[in-house]
Amino acid sequence: SLTADLLADGPFVRLDAPYGLLEIQGPDAVDFLQRLGSQDVAALADGRLAPAAFLDAKGKVRATCLVGRLGETLWLETQAAQLDPLAQLLERYHFTEKLTIARREFGGCQERIAAHAPGQPAGELRRTDGGVVVVFARRGVAFVRAHGGAVADEGATALGAERAECLRMAAKLVAVGVETEPSTLALEADLDDHCSTDKGCYTGQEIVARIHTYGHVNRRLCLLRLAAGERITAPAPLAEPEDGIAVGRVMHAVPAPDGTFRVGLGYLPKDFQAPGTRLV
Repeated sequence: SLTADLLADGPFVRLDAPYGLLEIQGPDAVDFLQRLGSQDVAALADGRLAPAAFLDAKGKVRATCLVGRLGETLWLETQAAQLDPLAQLLERYHFTEKLTIARREFGGCQERIAAHAPGQPAGELRRTDGGVVVVFARRGVAFVRAHGGAVADEGATALGAERAECLRMAAKLVAVGVETEPSTLALEADLDDHCSTDKGCYTGQEIVARIHTYGHVNRRLCLLRLAAGERITAPAPLAEPEDGIAVGRVMHAVPAPDGTFRVGLGYLPKDFQAPGTRLV
């Protein structure tokens, strides 16, 4: 219901979306990302796109992105704040592979956000004369981003930064370093769909596989609806109303567009993850 409330007046369009692109090109590009990232890029069909993560050897989140394939070239789209760290991470592991890692700018990025209807594309990548178009959906929220072009704006409402941030969190597309910590496991951050369970080895794969096979995570990222107030920019405790005992933490929250509540992301143990659970 929270996501539906945020999407009710949509679709929405903004002309300056904070996302960037990396192009990985060369005969070893697919094999390189297949060994390093969590997504099965070798299985991506031409023109398809999927979410991916880059983990350390202990399964902790280091970066997230969307990865798409056009021929033997791979495109990585990520939030602007993650672009340089992701490029640096890839270069750190690039030794003798025949490939190039390049940041691509096409004169800005426009974004359209709407409710994701059944049957609509959930992961596509298209090359255009002016750039690249990314189509992706998660948790009922559909995103179209045109790098170096324009998105369809007929009947759309201008998308402000606050609503855009709320909708990103509604889709649970984490901002690494804001809604994750250096100790955050990929599956704690609800990145199951970012991590292949049947491809070969990649950095952090052993931990992901062990959790899937033998155990579970002790906490998980949850979408939160909070009372009206200021932004939350540092972790704050979430407690049971009856006794005030802290059971989890909200990592980040921003006011909804009308200011009557806040949207946030935080970590809660299993007993407190059900929708409708009340905490303070």
